[in-house]
Amino acid sequence: MQTLIKMIKGAFVGMGSILPGISGSMVATILGIYQSLIQALNQLTKHPFQAIASVWQYIVGVLLGFGIGFVVIEYLYERIPLPLTLLFIGLVIGAIPGIIKTLKKIKTTWKHLLTMVLLMIIMISFLFMSETTQSPGDFMYYIVIFIIGFLYATALIIPGLSGSTLLMALGFFQILLALGNDAIDAVFTLDFTALFSQLPLILILASGIIIGLIVMGKLMYRILEKHQSYFFYGVLGIILVSPFNILFTLQDNTSDNVFQSSWMIWTFAILSLITGFAITYYMTHRESQKETLS
Repeated sequence: MQTLIKMIKGAFVGMGSILPGISGSMVATILGIYQSLIQALNQLTKHPFQAIASVWQYIVGVLLGFGIGFVVIEYLYERIPLPLTLLFIGLVIGAIPGIIKTLKKIKTTWKHLLTMVLLMIIMISFLFMSETTQSPGDFMYYIVIFIIGFLYATALIIPGLSGSTLLMALGFFQILLALGNDAIDAVFTLDFTALFSQLPLILILASGIIIGLIVMGKLMYRILEKHQSYFFYGVLGIILVSPFNILFTLQDNTSDNVFQSSWMIWTFAILSLITGFAITYYMTHRESQKETLS
């Protein structure tokens, strides 16, 4: 049962990394698995097999979540964007009680509050990022793919930084989406010719992700080791602002005004919000002992 729960948590992290405005690392923090993943990444270069063995359930879940995100989530995002978005907002705000419980054990200073406010301002600044266009040549295209992998890994590591939003701002999101969709379509249709043609790009993307995960993982490990209290205040600031960012991103990425949806859609959306809140609250409650400061 524990293995299944860990895989489900990993799947939410993977799915959260696909949607614009959502941060996979924030979902990991909310679900109480962020520190375990960071510790494993920090040990990856020294004890790779032990590191992978300690979090393999999460890794499998994340990969499943990526697959679901590229296929199912994108499909649903085009057809029922409001309920799907409110589901993830519910996942976000469901973590607030657990974070507040953790912060009660910290002696709050003005530096903690300043950290929280600064993170809130940084999150708000993402609302003013807009997608640009890129037309890379053949050689440049491979470099862009590597950069996409590194940036996406960075967003996976830093809570609140949405990989999709960051790539949109740089004009790289459609490249990633097309590569992911083409590779998954080739797998499901057993088109091995198309799959092998995509393999060099997939390997370059994977190398960028791996290098990014190792570099940023070690950085965040040091922050958690030396400044854990500031980390939790920063996460609270991110969580408080994220729902607004997600909703603004939703409207920017849909052609119609989603907020003028029918009452049936709104009812479904509110139920999704409640469901997301309940899922996170339940999972964070089970992991509350792991989320306390050492």
